[in-house]
Amino acid sequence: MYGDCRKGETARTLVDVIWLPKKWGKTIRMTRINGVAGQLSKVSRELDQLPAKYDSFLFPPAGTVNCRVIEGTKRLSAHGSATAIDIAQQHSDYWRWAKPDSKGRYPYRNHIPTEIVEIFEKHGFIWGGRWYHYDTMHFEYRPELLK
Repeated sequence: MYGDCRKGETARTLVDVIWLPKKWGKTIRMTRINGVAGQLSKVSRELDQLPAKYDSFLFPPAGTVNCRVIEGTKRLSAHGSATAIDIAQQHSDYWRWAKPDSKGRYPYRNHIPTEIVEIFEKHGFIWGGRWYHYDTMHFEYRPELLK
């Protein structure tokens, strides 16, 4: 659906999105397939209205398009299909960065404000902070998974 980034197919679907037009105003790239870029633009405009105390969570973003596999797997990341954005790496929690407890479980941690998560989810993005193997900086727009 989104093309294989290893074959250069994803690149043909990329469009510019201005991330936080008032506060940061730089261009990031996302796919136009399934309205991903359009939905991210809506998220961006709404996040741009948040008070300054949220700015360190929003810019610079930690990444969008990146043709790579999910760490520890052979599966392509949603970043390879240009359907994902990572924010606030300095404030993020990722299960692979955590130490397991005595029973081998990874304790959940999160520092991303709910106000940010709610805006992304309002516009159809899936938050990696809701996964058992959590990745709190990660948001992806995959309407084909939700319908």
